[in-house]
Amino acid sequence: MPNVSSASPQEITWKDVVKDALLELGGEGHLDDINKLVRSNPKTRTNPTWKETIRRVVRQYAIFEPLPPARSGRYRLVEQPAIAPEPETLRATDVVDHGAAQGMLLTLGKLYGYETFAPANDRTSRSFQGKPLSDFSSITDCSEFCGKNSLARVRQIDAIWLSEDNDGVYPVYAFEVEHTTGVRSGMDRLVELPERYSVKLFVVAPGEEERSRFDGLIALNKFRRFRERLLFRNYRELDNLYNSAVKLDENSKSFGVAFR
Repeated sequence: MPNVSSASPQEITWKDVVKDALLELGGEGHLDDINKLVRSNPKTRTNPTWKETIRRVVRQYAIFEPLPPARSGRYRLVEQPAIAPEPETLRATDVVDHGAAQGMLLTLGKLYGYETFAPANDRTSRSFQGKPLSDFSSITDCSEFCGKNSLARVRQIDAIWLSEDNDGVYPVYAFEVEHTTGVRSGMDRLVELPERYSVKLFVVAPGEEERSRFDGLIALNKFRRFRERLLFRNYRELDNLYNSAVKLDENSKSFGVAFR
């Protein structure tokens, strides 16, 4: 995260702005109080709908927790767990590795400096290295960057990495972890992401059987136009990327520089 005191308005995210306002309010406050503090922020000059942006931000990010009763308009800051990734190896024949693959993808997203999203049910029902996937997911709501007709499928995508501009968060990479029978359904979900974002889409699966299934499907009319950005990667390739990133993270910390 940039140093807010020295960063330009373009480098500071709306997440940073709202977080700083809540810190000034003692860790929690009403939307009206947040707005009063944010009103003079330079980012509001280039965003005429900044109040709507703030309402969206407090709903999207896991660090902002709504306070009861429902629709009270009050939020508090919640400390997000620090990640300390460890080496991992996926077992290509083991179905339960779905959660491990998701965890690796979400961890990679955080290491690379992206915001991360996982489906609501998976955040509580699946774990990685002894922690629930909620610990690795910083975005809880994807309704703001996809249409109503596609929302039901998009919110079930296994892992999404996101960036933020002055209008809010948007998807950059999306991943579906699948076995043979699920490759088609995973591809169906990925292509529901709005094309205007040009998201890079990945099906991640154990091996050659799934690759063969993917190669047959990508030739269909529905998927052919996505062939430049809809890609297949196997578990071994994910293993290599993840463990290389973990090693880089370890070396960076040892040297005294930041990987993120």
